[in-house]
Amino acid sequence: MKVLNQSIQLSNTTTDERIVKTGALMFFRALRTVADYASQIPEVATQAASDIASAWEESSRPNA
Repeated sequence: MKVLNQSIQLSNTTTDERIVKTGALMFFRALRTVADYASQIPEVATQAASDIASAWEESSRPNA
């Protein structure tokens, strides 16, 4: 008995016809990720300013 081994496609592969859609999807996902990180910048900046102000106040006190 002869056995023929063939691979089975488990997921959709990108074809040349869908390359633009795939590229656009990757671009939009990256853009959303950057936008999410950018939205966190004000929170980080506020926390940094608070930490700097607190450190400044602590530096004016004599060492205990």
